[in-house]
Amino acid sequence: MPRRAGSARIRAGGAPADTANETLTPEQEIVVTGVRQSLDKARAIKRDSTQFVDAIVASDIGSLPDTNVAESLARVSGVQLDRGIGEGTSIAIRGLRQNVTLYNGRELFDPTGRGGSGIDELGGSTYGLLALIPSELVSSLQVTKLAGSDQIAGALGGIVDINTRKPLDNKGFHVTASGGVIYDRMSGRSGYEAFGLVSNTMANDTFGYLFSVSMSERHIAEQGLSTFSGYTAFTNGGIRRTGDADMRAQQISDDRKKLGATGVLQWRPGNGLEVTADAFYSRLTSDRDRYWIAFVPTAGLSNPIFSPNNVLLAGTSTTTPNTNMSFYDIENEVWSTAITARYQVSDALTLSGQVAIGDSVANSTRNYVRLTLPASAARPIRFDFREGDFGSFDFSNFNLSDPAGMTFGLYYDDGRRAATKNTQARGDVEYAFNSSFLSSLEIGGRYERLESSVRPHNALLRPNLPASALTGYLRLFSNSDFLPGQFAGVPRSYLGAIESAVGSCHAFTAFPTVSQDPACLNPSQSVSSLGSTYDINETFWNGYAKLNFKSDLGFAQLEGNAGVRYIGRKLESIGNILAGTTVTPTIFRRDDTDFLPSAVAKLTFSDDLVVRLGYAKVLSFPSTASLNNGIALNNDPVFANGVQIQAGTGSGGSPNLDAFSATQYDASIEYYFGKESLISIGAFYKDVGSFIVSALSPERYNNIDYVIGRATNGQNGTVKGFEVLYQQPFTFLPAPFDGFGALVTYSYIASQTPLKDPNGHSFTFPGLSKNNVNLVAYFDKGPLNLRVAYNWRDAYFVSLNGSSGNGVYNDSYQDLAVTFKYGVTKNLEFRLEGINLLDSQQRSYDGFSEALVTNVQFGRVFKFGASLNF
Repeated sequence: MPRRAGSARIRAGGAPADTANETLTPEQEIVVTGVRQSLDKARAIKRDSTQFVDAIVASDIGSLPDTNVAESLARVSGVQLDRGIGEGTSIAIRGLRQNVTLYNGRELFDPTGRGGSGIDELGGSTYGLLALIPSELVSSLQVTKLAGSDQIAGALGGIVDINTRKPLDNKGFHVTASGGVIYDRMSGRSGYEAFGLVSNTMANDTFGYLFSVSMSERHIAEQGLSTFSGYTAFTNGGIRRTGDADMRAQQISDDRKKLGATGVLQWRPGNGLEVTADAFYSRLTSDRDRYWIAFVPTAGLSNPIFSPNNVLLAGTSTTTPNTNMSFYDIENEVWSTAITARYQVSDALTLSGQVAIGDSVANSTRNYVRLTLPASAARPIRFDFREGDFGSFDFSNFNLSDPAGMTFGLYYDDGRRAATKNTQARGDVEYAFNSSFLSSLEIGGRYERLESSVRPHNALLRPNLPASALTGYLRLFSNSDFLPGQFAGVPRSYLGAIESAVGSCHAFTAFPTVSQDPACLNPSQSVSSLGSTYDINETFWNGYAKLNFKSDLGFAQLEGNAGVRYIGRKLESIGNILAGTTVTPTIFRRDDTDFLPSAVAKLTFSDDLVVRLGYAKVLSFPSTASLNNGIALNNDPVFANGVQIQAGTGSGGSPNLDAFSATQYDASIEYYFGKESLISIGAFYKDVGSFIVSALSPERYNNIDYVIGRATNGQNGTVKGFEVLYQQPFTFLPAPFDGFGALVTYSYIASQTPLKDPNGHSFTFPGLSKNNVNLVAYFDKGPLNLRVAYNWRDAYFVSLNGSSGNGVYNDSYQDLAVTFKYGVTKNLEFRLEGINLLDSQQRSYDGFSEALVTNVQFGRVFKFGASLNF
């Protein structure tokens, strides 16, 4: 039987063929395709690597019900997924978010720089870098959890290496096209997705080109409860309590379009030289509308009911509600290109290098309208957060649909432009020894320049205009499908703004208090804008030396490496410092150097059993956004009769932050058995000498109190745990059940920091779930492929609440997705997918589970499509 292109060849009995010279008889050779092929290739990458590596390859990415790279990576043991408006957006590796993302060997950055999650009014990672890379463009994903000295520094958790398809990997002319319809149940609207790829080789297969493009449009929705200001501490009955400071019944509609494209030229003339030029482009545009009703449950509180943890659960608030609309548009682009060369000068000497440039830009605009009632209109609002999943409320004392008596109280016309440019170059030399122990020496150097800037334009106005005078600007907003059966007592119709009419403060020509306000005339020069305007420039120099060794010990084959990496960094942070209404430009500079040793040993006792031991010192510099040495104040302090009754909010940078650093130890036992089967158990320990957390602190500017969010260095902590990976096709079952198989991953990760809440509870590292489970069951036989994928992670710490002193936690989350594929012919395939089939809720709380901060739903998503391969 001839081998089929793209198939994996295995021995009878299941062990992969280890040498190119081994010949299999027709009776022995078996062709493995589809899911089993991709899992076997991932298994081979893990087995053959010296480092601690896990992988996802080829059809596995296309077969899983994932919309982007972040969601695909969540299938890897020890990787935990963060979500924004239902989509996976960013990841934590072994509980740590300080990771490096490589694209064909070079580092990628989003517009906000290193460690960024994109610019977003929601403060979450809904536009994370990994969410911008469609899965269809990817050939393989590799996650390195303990890096060698030759690998790029900067990852406290791990390195994600995204590899795209290349033309010489699959010689000849090939065309792939796919398309489908996406239906989002909560929005009730349909979108589309499409993918196309063309590749070809020529000149006796020494030169090839490949071009691919991916496009999609989705209409995403989110509905639920959001507490923007979090929980606040107050005294009731002489006892310290905590309560919701800003309850919002919120609904979001987000229309997203994504475009991803790659181009690759590859030349391999056959004299030991290989040159590859490739480019990547991604573009996301989003039109997001938010509507919500809000009030402060702790205002004018009476008849309160508290939990045993002194959390406000129910009561009556004598206050006024308000209605709010936010219209937010964003355009996010990432572009990167590189030339990579490798030249084998002789059997002993190999040279390689890469030059890369990249540019990422995001532009956002927001128009926000709040309609309020006067303090004299305060009436009782009964609330009970124990009713249903979102609480019950009584707004019957208010008519929020009548402009009479309502006021146009707050208006934002703002936005940001964030941009990051990067230049990278590296060179590597490997010299092979004719030795029974030392196999080769690797040395190399790397240069990187990172230039990031943020330019906001903020017009934050308090028009105080009667709503009855705003004819042509306001309308009645209604949504009868807003969480039916939940949120009892919350109006489904209320007065809102017309997006096209409030799209700029200049549109209010009949109201000079708005259109002629100084902030409207020059929003980029407002105090708030200048406080968050900054440029951050970083230059890195790296050098490394690594010795590779290999020896036959008789009872086992030993291989590994030991080396050291030098890293030098120069930082220049240019920002603005506020002193009252005075804005002073300032520059902060800092130099850092460090040495990062590492070593790893791999013992192969047979073709089936592998043991690894590893050690490394790892380091990660703070995120670019946290290095701004300025401060931005929001125009939201509250006064009554000239007395401040509520602090304003703001955010500031910390350019003098020390880097994360950790000493890491790893060990694993891997057993490769049967046909494409594997069970692996790994343990790790990280002694983190310095880490960074977000904290809120009271600060005073121009005699006004603010609560300012900043990043700060914490003392040392630890992260430890273990991971389990099991995969196996059940080929031992009788037909047709031999098409079944399973992939299971589990990770247990515990951490400890010196930070404690007022109750003495210790905080873990942000973003770390102690338990994480992935279960994938599949049937792959003949033309039929069925996959059921389940993911669960338990609660995890998000951030500190400076008011209550508690930690804010995301609750446990589960997700279920199903993919069904049927190959009509060898070239035509149909697919049906269901995502978020459990209609899961994403919930967060302040210190105690009953202290509800957010609880939102996104709805189920269904896809139907077809693909053609030639």
